[in-house]
Amino acid sequence: MDYGHFGDVISFDITYKTNKENQSFGVFVGLNHHRETVIFGAALMYDETVDLFIWLLETFLQAMSEKTPKTILTDQDAAMTKAISHVMPNTYHRLCTWHMMQNALKYVNVVFRGPGGVKSILSKFIDDIEEENQFLIAWNEMLEKYNAQNNNWLKSIFNIREKWAYAYVRHVWSTGMKSMQLSESFNANLKDYLKSDLNVEQFFMHFGRVVNDKR
Repeated sequence: MDYGHFGDVISFDITYKTNKENQSFGVFVGLNHHRETVIFGAALMYDETVDLFIWLLETFLQAMSEKTPKTILTDQDAAMTKAISHVMPNTYHRLCTWHMMQNALKYVNVVFRGPGGVKSILSKFIDDIEEENQFLIAWNEMLEKYNAQNNNWLKSIFNIREKWAYAYVRHVWSTGMKSMQLSESFNANLKDYLKSDLNVEQFFMHFGRVVNDKR
């Protein structure tokens, strides 16, 4: 029922690893009409291949009466990106801006020196610039100013700018979601319940308690 009402915009995060097999744990989450976190589904991942993600997305949709979301947010995982385009070709795939900024700190923090650093510089492209031509002009000016024309990470995110830049996503239905910190917060709550020595059955029993506590 929750997904039927609030499943137009969802996020999927696979960053949390738990249980004694150290498997990746992924959660599908969204927002309800009170802007509270809603958990739609979860999975323990034995690997993170394209085929596995295709199976996961297809299984999720089957459980949700084949209702596809209008928008899905994920990190920059290439395998998940391919799976989404295969299973949900009409769903708009947005990148989580929080994960993107963490990657920016990792890959280009040394490139941008000055007040505010990388966060200040990239945030205007993520949040502020509204028109495509303005984005392109500002982007080229940034590359020239910091002599970053050959930076591979900046090239890679520019090539997928329609997934994260405000100039391209401002008309996309998103209920205000632009990051996966909903699931990050939920993952933090899991740590209060789950222990690394749990087997699969115990894990999902405890996970059910977490979900019930969120209702």
